[in-house]
Amino acid sequence: MKRCSLVGLLLVGLSGPLAANEVGMELLVKMNDALHRMNYSGTLVHIKGEDVNTLKVIHTVEDGVEKEIIASLNESNNSVSKERQTFSLANVPQSIESMTKVYSLDVGAVKQVADRSCQVVVARPKDKMRYLQKYCIDEQTGLPLSYSLISNKHKAVERFTFTDVEIQLPEHELMLATLGNVSPPQTLIPEGVPTGNWVLDELPQGFYFGQLPTSQRSEVEKGKHTEHFVLTDGLISVSVFISPSSTVQPEIASAINSGALNVLTSQKNNHRITLVGEVPRATMQNIFANLSYRGEPQ
Repeated sequence: MKRCSLVGLLLVGLSGPLAANEVGMELLVKMNDALHRMNYSGTLVHIKGEDVNTLKVIHTVEDGVEKEIIASLNESNNSVSKERQTFSLANVPQSIESMTKVYSLDVGAVKQVADRSCQVVVARPKDKMRYLQKYCIDEQTGLPLSYSLISNKHKAVERFTFTDVEIQLPEHELMLATLGNVSPPQTLIPEGVPTGNWVLDELPQGFYFGQLPTSQRSEVEKGKHTEHFVLTDGLISVSVFISPSSTVQPEIASAINSGALNVLTSQKNNHRITLVGEVPRATMQNIFANLSYRGEPQ
């Protein structure tokens, strides 16, 4: 007789969507913690649009400081730092409790990825403003062993899966992880609310103003006249950059797609506006349409 997993036991005692949401949220919070707290290394296949890349990932934490090295095995001598790379496990979306307002969480079967058992969790959007996200979360440690972003046309626009992985966890933490102890759900602390010359007349449903990622702060600081804020629904985020046209070369409205990532650039009130995020194009257009200038006429 197979030993029942903790998740299975939890689902026996609960029923319906509420149970799935609660268990799914616990697993996602555990995953967020594992990504940043543990030492792990392994090989994964990253597929973004038509591009397929095999990567070696090494993540360590020393005295609370994270270090991550990504090396492409498709090319030689292609190690890059966390600040410069285009792929990072640290970019796996962060979950918060309020995300259940716009996502339904489903807990699926236990699968085998990289010779480890992982629990499938699906974040299913309640509208067409965001992508469906599918995780397979290591039962023992919480590390995501595979991840997919799926469009409303049921097409995977970006995904990765480990082919082998080694995870280091202190003995006392290993016991807690085995028992299923997790941190409480995160709460979103509003930060980065626009204080400059631009406002959003209406936020897309389920989105909030979020924190500015460390990796983007240096880019914003390069231009004193650039306004920047982040919108998030708890799983995905959209960065908005606004610069006066006098400081940049005017460009025709353009859109770029790379896997799940969309980039929309356009002009409004003599400003160049760029939106970057892993959301459908329609969501970006909605955000752009609701941007209003409240500064002095130019």
